[in-house]
Amino acid sequence: MLLAALVLLLLLLLQDCRCTPPQPLPVIDQPAPSTPAEVVEPSAVPSPRKRSTGRIPRLRRPAYENELLDPLPWLESYRIQVSSRSVRLAGCFVGAQQPGTLKWAASVEPSKGTLSDQTLEPTLMSDELTRQQRACVFDVLSDPPYDLDSSGERSTPVRVGMVIEF
Repeated sequence: MLLAALVLLLLLLLQDCRCTPPQPLPVIDQPAPSTPAEVVEPSAVPSPRKRSTGRIPRLRRPAYENELLDPLPWLESYRIQVSSRSVRLAGCFVGAQQPGTLKWAASVEPSKGTLSDQTLEPTLMSDELTRQQRACVFDVLSDPPYDLDSSGERSTPVRVGMVIEF
């Protein structure tokens, strides 16, 4: 039944649907002879640009003053608190085939001690982490919140990165 419908459809598509005879092609008139082009005087033609020698004159610029910022007051405390979570963090890599290193980065809110926008990237010849391992690492590194001194004037969220070896 389906085969017969397909054959019928194919025959309908191949059928010539013209009900009227084809129209003859329109005759194209020959273009009118053109008038000769106006002669342009050589002085009116713009001269080509001179080629550059490749040398640019030296410009005097003011000296760049780079303001050196003091190190973040809470950074050392943060590193110590991250390293204190190493025992819990080791549980995330139980059953790993080989040791490796990861680059971990997060935005740290020092006044609350919370993290946001965490990323993990394997480095060198390290294997990719499984979904469970990634979730475990993020959970261990973000809970409980960090106890950081945010009394300084630079207590806005800062992107901080570390290398984690397992």
